Amino acid sequence: MVLVAGAVVLLLLGGVAFLLPYLLKRYIEQHSVAWIGRQVHIDRIVLNPFTLTYGVEGAECLEPEGSEVFVSWRSISVKADLWSGFREGRWRFRQLRITDPYVHVVQKGDRFNFSDLLALGGEDTAGTGASAVLFSMEGIQLTGGRVRYASDILKAPIGISGLMANCTRITSESARMDFDLHFTIDGGGEAGGRFMIDTDRSRYAVHADIRSFALAPLLPYLQDFLHTTALRGDLDLALDLEDSWADTAAFAAKGSLVLNQLAITDGAGNSLIGLQQGRLVLDTLNARDQLFKLGHLRMDGFSTRYQQWADGSNTWSKGLKLDTTTTAEGTTTTLDAEPGNIFLLLADYIRMLGQEFVANQYSADSLSVVNASIAFEDFTPEQPVRFRLDQLAIRSSRISTATGTADFTLSTRLNERGSLNSTFRFDPKDFHNVVADATVKDLYLPHLDGYSRWYAAHPLTSGILRYTGTTSIQQGRIDSRNHLSVDNLRFGKQTAVHDSGIYVLPLRLGTALLRDVHGMIDLDIPVKGDLNDPEFKPWPIVWQVLKNLVVKAAAAPVRLVGGMLGGNGEGGAQEVRFPSLATALDKDQRRALDALAALLKEKAELRVAMVPLVDLQQETENWAAREMKQAYLGLQTPLTTTDSLRVEELSLRDSSFTAFLDAKVPSTGGASERERCLLAVGAEAARQAVGALEEHRQQAVRAYLVRAGVPEDRMTFRPGTVEELAGHAGAPGFRFVVDVAG
Repeated sequence: MVLVAGAVVLLLLGGVAFLLPYLLKRYIEQHSVAWIGRQVHIDRIVLNPFTLTYGVEGAECLEPEGSEVFVSWRSISVKADLWSGFREGRWRFRQLRITDPYVHVVQKGDRFNFSDLLALGGEDTAGTGASAVLFSMEGIQLTGGRVRYASDILKAPIGISGLMANCTRITSESARMDFDLHFTIDGGGEAGGRFMIDTDRSRYAVHADIRSFALAPLLPYLQDFLHTTALRGDLDLALDLEDSWADTAAFAAKGSLVLNQLAITDGAGNSLIGLQQGRLVLDTLNARDQLFKLGHLRMDGFSTRYQQWADGSNTWSKGLKLDTTTTAEGTTTTLDAEPGNIFLLLADYIRMLGQEFVANQYSADSLSVVNASIAFEDFTPEQPVRFRLDQLAIRSSRISTATGTADFTLSTRLNERGSLNSTFRFDPKDFHNVVADATVKDLYLPHLDGYSRWYAAHPLTSGILRYTGTTSIQQGRIDSRNHLSVDNLRFGKQTAVHDSGIYVLPLRLGTALLRDVHGMIDLDIPVKGDLNDPEFKPWPIVWQVLKNLVVKAAAAPVRLVGGMLGGNGEGGAQEVRFPSLATALDKDQRRALDALAALLKEKAELRVAMVPLVDLQQETENWAAREMKQAYLGLQTPLTTTDSLRVEELSLRDSSFTAFLDAKVPSTGGASERERCLLAVGAEAARQAVGALEEHRQQAVRAYLVRAGVPEDRMTFRPGTVEELAGHAGAPGFRFVVDVAG
């Protein structure tokens, strides 16, 4: 009888193991649409009471009325003693295995593609007196997972793949759950780490490690508020974070961020921002203790460019997509981007964190910027000014509210020739208290010729500036002591085209009076005042000092005579310069060549190489501007003196001339006037014409030196090396590179 009973039990268990799964599979597939509005397909259901294994293999749930997959997995299995669970009321599960799961999430507004399933759950029965179910799940493992998320606030769907997840234990006796995760980010990058959530204590913790996260997929979000064509680079992030959704003071974090090979272009595809590597280490951010501590911040190879135009616009006002709103309270300007933009969401989170967390203690081990460069172009004057800062480095000492001071050093090269070095110190508790020292050496002033012509009506032909200064600001009061030393400062003849709002000073006479017998000008310019006073402006003080110096020099003209008799500082001339587009030798060119000829005749063993210094971009633009002026005026080459004066005095910003340009080169309103002229005449024609002018200058210089007694084999004309030209390109001319023959 026992054997019969055993056989019956085995038959029943066999039916459960083999027949029931098949019937259950068919039943679920036939009724899934009626139950959840979605078609479900299942390859196999496993119910094995002998091995205590239960699972579903090859499951697939489709979206409502569609063929797209909503959820799928290759297999889900778990081991459990169900009979023991029924008897004891405690359900123990182990070895939960989920293989190759896939979830497709779609959001539109506040609705998801699973919102209808949540509504099927019925009313919450919590608090009805039902006894709690005791359960535990041990050894949870998920492999090969994929998630795809699409939303109406995203520019494109995002997804992860290769998801691996592990959890040692989940139980009804503990509200804490710990997970290990790792996955690949679609578009580039990998992420891994640990995640903890404790519902009883309302706390969560994240240890995240992201590697090589590609920035390129974020380009559409950046284009929301910036005219740009490319975003490149990747980032690495290590983050340890603890927080509570019930206690804002519980926030604590530390971590590091590395940004590699960042590149952002402008709307025309030109480089706007570059960064070889940026590194930020956050040692401590603790809201409860009000503590903020940076390990170090380092930026290596940062580069950018800045342009400004006569209409008041600049690189960023043109690049940023700004939305201007006028109300009764005034005009406000905001970024024109959707509220769901990823960058704005991040900014909102940082702003919210800043409102909840205000540090009364902060420190940073070091801040440094190295190998940086800034390219500056100013089209405000009619002749553009182009200036470059490179080899820029900024470094700090340790910054702390405890020490009371923070020291910084700054150094940079100025237009490949001069240098700026500065140290400054401020109080971390009060940024208004500053002490700064600065030194500028070998600043070649003709690089600023565009400003001199436009704002002072005189071309700047020569001059080397040295500056030292010390500035102190305490409680809003400034005390600045500045010393300027200019070697061989000289201006050309007054120009007819300049800013209409200036008062034209006799700069040629003024600088002649200020130069000493060695060709030097030394100025001390003190500035003192209260920065808290809205009426205080430092530049009028500087102007008053300069004006007083000119008056004093004019009252003592013997200094000018002494300078003429004792030497004018040009005996050691290193170059000869011509006015733009000029080829004939004037007295200034002859004076420099006479000095060179005297040197070569005195030292027979020396020879000289003439290195062209012309700034081809500036010269071609100048030639194109002159050609377009002649065309506008209907003049033919060669020009008479009167006609040349008419061309010189015609402003490129004359409204009639601008209309003439509009007819010649429409749809170029964003370019400067000289750039538009170059487009009108053609870049190749301009280059050929400028090349011909250069040939004429070479012939004139060679002929003059030969007439001065210099043998022709003692001089050559050749292109300059990078070192010879660095910081010297500008007005047409030649640098004298003197060497021993042979």
